Amino acid sequence: MWDETRGAHYTIWLVALILYVYDSAKLLSPRELLLVEARRGRLAPGFSDNPFTLAGRVLLFAPLLRPFRGVFVAPWSKPWVGDGALKKPLASIDSLRGALGVVRVLATGGFLLLFVVGPASTWLLGPDAAVLYTAAVVYPTALAAVVCLWWRRRALRLTASRCAILSAEIVVCPAFLPNLVRKITTLQPVEVDGAQILSATADVVVRNEFFSRLEARLEDLLGEAESEGAIHEQLHAYRSTIREAGISSARL
Repeated sequence: MWDETRGAHYTIWLVALILYVYDSAKLLSPRELLLVEARRGRLAPGFSDNPFTLAGRVLLFAPLLRPFRGVFVAPWSKPWVGDGALKKPLASIDSLRGALGVVRVLATGGFLLLFVVGPASTWLLGPDAAVLYTAAVVYPTALAAVVCLWWRRRALRLTASRCAILSAEIVVCPAFLPNLVRKITTLQPVEVDGAQILSATADVVVRNEFFSRLEARLEDLLGEAESEGAIHEQLHAYRSTIREAGISSARL
């Protein structure tokens, strides 16, 4: 039978989970969204038409159950560029995604050790043995991730200082290891409008649903902006762009 004493045995895994969720949280500006890796090289939006905000920043989370999927932070409401100018940022994102193979394996391994193997071992062996055995594998996994970061530093586009910070984080606190893929991808600057990137990379159904939510968000912002101001004109022009893209997408 489950009791409070037995529940206390899982405290360390609960703390690790809280740290992992905290580390997965992203505070974005109101005009930013997440580009979340999806299957077959596609991207999906991390976006809410009714966002939860903290101090004027939008709170979003990376996919908690898919630590192997990275997220990129991109602006929205920017003027769209031509097809030629779009190719470079898309190629840059694809190149970084291709360099993350080993990091994905290590991050997923850390996730499984902390949130599957650890609790299961606690149930079977007790807390002391579970912590000892899990730590005996988690810390070597974290050290292997450190070696991978420095070995692949240029391909992962990490400066020496950023690589050192990431290395220290995952060694000092292995609960941050499952977020390693996102820690790398969010450092990748994306200058092109995120909605335009999604227009070129998202699944048709996902894209159409996103455009609908984005247009609803634009309607709210237009209602808040002064009707004669420059911001109103910019949002109005952007809404027209989104509508045209949505119509074109619906025809596919």
